[in-house]
Amino acid sequence: MRPEAAMSTQSSLSSRAGSPANIKPGLDEEVLPSGRCRYILLNPEIKGQRCACVGFTLNRSQPGVFCLCGHLSCYHVKSTETPPDKTEVEELRRRIQMLEGQLDRDSQTSIGNALGQLVKRLGDLEEQFETSRDEISQEMKDCYGNVSRMWVSFDQLDRRQTTSENKTISYDERLDGHDDTLQRLNDRIVEVDEAAMAMEERVEVLEDRQLPSRPHHRHQRQPTYESERDRRWLSQYGGTLRAQPLLNSNQGAAHVPSESVTYTQTRVPWTVHVSLLPTKTQPFPFEKDTNAYKRCLSRGLHQMVAVGGTDSDSFNQAIAKAFKGLLHGREWMPLQARLCDAVTLEGLPMLRPLDSSLLGRPYDLDFLRQYCAVCHPTGKVESLYIAMVHDTFSWHFLRRSPCHLDGLETSWEYDQLLDRDDNWDDDTGGEQDRPPAGDIIPPLPSLKRTASEISRAPSFSAAEGDGSRPKLARMQVEACRQGVETI
Repeated sequence: MRPEAAMSTQSSLSSRAGSPANIKPGLDEEVLPSGRCRYILLNPEIKGQRCACVGFTLNRSQPGVFCLCGHLSCYHVKSTETPPDKTEVEELRRRIQMLEGQLDRDSQTSIGNALGQLVKRLGDLEEQFETSRDEISQEMKDCYGNVSRMWVSFDQLDRRQTTSENKTISYDERLDGHDDTLQRLNDRIVEVDEAAMAMEERVEVLEDRQLPSRPHHRHQRQPTYESERDRRWLSQYGGTLRAQPLLNSNQGAAHVPSESVTYTQTRVPWTVHVSLLPTKTQPFPFEKDTNAYKRCLSRGLHQMVAVGGTDSDSFNQAIAKAFKGLLHGREWMPLQARLCDAVTLEGLPMLRPLDSSLLGRPYDLDFLRQYCAVCHPTGKVESLYIAMVHDTFSWHFLRRSPCHLDGLETSWEYDQLLDRDDNWDDDTGGEQDRPPAGDIIPPLPSLKRTASEISRAPSFSAAEGDGSRPKLARMQVEACRQGVETI
């Protein structure tokens, strides 16, 4: 029962039994309760604590029915509780002692053993904890040592990196100094060339003055059309001409090896590496081991041709026989080749169509060696480049041509540089609608001369300008020997 309900019940009973209105004169003490007080103290620290009064005692100093404890009679029990029987107390004591003995026996048997095992396990755990703590402490010390060594390594690496950066800066400064030195040397070479040209002019003037028997109006050789085209061609690709005095007729005859005399025999067989180029306007041949070179090699555009004689008919028959599967009787011509002396293209043959003034001439060995072939310093012809006069080859046509050399079919896979303007899988269009296979050279901005180089280089066109007499043509391309790879 809840305390509030008990209080209400007791208060109702006490109010009916012990209220002053119901107490008769002479019976006041008998009607009042005599039991202990059941009032619940309003103490917030201890909840449910009742009054400690064990019996009701009327407080006659104040009106009403109040106990000396300060509570009304309604909060007191009607009568005092009877003390328990002695036998019951003894029985209860005996049962308590029996339960205590049973608890002792249980604690000594199962519970005691369990507690002992628990204590033992706790001891083992404490030992393991101590051991693990020591091991962890040692590992932490090792980790701290490794971290400290790692930081030392980082410091050493940082110092090495700083040293390397300083060395790199020093090397850059030295390279800049070398570049400046080379630039100064280049300027001095240009000045020396100009001084040499001026000196030659003065020597010529002195020779004219000292030799009165010679005519005063000396024949001045103008630069040929071919040399002018060489200059324009080299200037387009960033090349420079190397100054060399032209040989006179006697020196030129002495320069030609004696072995070339045997070439006048028309029935002497000879061999040459011939490359049939897809288009006559191709400025350079394909470089070795590129996809374009491998494609041409697989279809027989690069061949070693055996010529039965040094005359034009033998050469024409050999070319028609070697490339009959590609030419199909179409007109062809040899291309003029000159070794390039540009810095980035040195040794690579420069190609151009045969001059119109040379088209009607026979293609004998002397003609080829003089105008078209790449020759050995001894005069032997090493390689030639030919192309069709009016037609071109496309990659589409070459891919569908018969295979000449196996093992290079992987080069015919789609190439973004070679096949970017060709409809690869379209067989309906004609060959005239497809781009030539040689039109693959991208722009070469790195080969163009800068404004400073143009201003430093001697101007050959301006040298024959206003008011000055034309100079003798002393400039020709120096054919440096660079190994031309042949098959």
